[in-house]
Amino acid sequence: MPLRSRLLAVVLAALLAPACSDDTTNPFDEFSFSRPPSADAILFYVSGAWATETGAPRELFALDAEGVPERLTSCTQRSDPCDFLQMAPSSNPDRIVAVRGTIGGDPEATALYFVDLGRSVETIIAPARRVQGADWSFDDSLVVYSNGASEDLRAVAPNGEEDRPLSDTPDFRERSPRLEPGLSFAVHEGLTETPGKSLIYAFQGETAAPIALTQGGPGSERLEGTPYIVGSDASPVTSPNAQFFAFRRLTGTGNGGLGTWDILYTSVSDPEAEPVVIAGGGDVHRGAPDWGLDGRIVFVETDAAAGEARIVAIQPTGEDRQVLHVEDAGFRMSSPRWLR
Repeated sequence: MPLRSRLLAVVLAALLAPACSDDTTNPFDEFSFSRPPSADAILFYVSGAWATETGAPRELFALDAEGVPERLTSCTQRSDPCDFLQMAPSSNPDRIVAVRGTIGGDPEATALYFVDLGRSVETIIAPARRVQGADWSFDDSLVVYSNGASEDLRAVAPNGEEDRPLSDTPDFRERSPRLEPGLSFAVHEGLTETPGKSLIYAFQGETAAPIALTQGGPGSERLEGTPYIVGSDASPVTSPNAQFFAFRRLTGTGNGGLGTWDILYTSVSDPEAEPVVIAGGGDVHRGAPDWGLDGRIVFVETDAAAGEARIVAIQPTGEDRQVLHVEDAGFRMSSPRWLR
């Protein structure tokens, strides 16, 4: 049976059957100081560029096709100021989930929030317990995220109810989960030791072992301050047709300690296929990619030596590279996600 069909049989039930709900009412309980993106916005990202000095906590921004940014949140002006680490959009551009940390608090005590930008209200859907990454299904029925010291996968309804584990693997860390648009499978990065060489895996269900979809690259040197060694594969995202997935690979420890990363893609159904480099080379850091419905892949490219960070959109062929936005690398721009 083909990989995708086999995953459909076992994963769809694991993801949807226990908690599929038509009730998407959200028990918001706190004012959040936000506004929705403009009608011209094409993607979200996080950055500290609201401040006059670099190194400030990050807020949520939107970007239009002309490269004009707009700040959507004022998290830093709250009584409990916070830092946006990453976000995932719903089908409604007014509603997102965000992984955030509290300024001055435990750096590992990150939480997952549901934010209604239009109503400027929010609620916690996964408390401060080291939430690492999250994704929102295309049908808005559930959110999948990674959390805890062992970084296991969990699923929760968008209103914060029916939170449940999808995996319990103390010796295997599952990070950066992303759901395929049709909800037939999920991809994530996984590693068995820290630091270790992470690979990309397909989630098969709560009782089955994940399938390795990549084999990693050469290297053994550790990237300080991270769980990765050179050759690690990370941050997967599937194509709109679910036949391929893009990811990034650590190729070196330079670039001011950020590491140098390439963006690649390969087939979901053929783990033996040689990945194709979409964007690579140079002493630059390339962050987690996102694959849009129009076929373009977007990511942040940071050049520490030049002091510059760029939001780049490119075709899977490596053609039609377009720099959408540029800012000082010290603002720590990351997490670009296309609006659906």
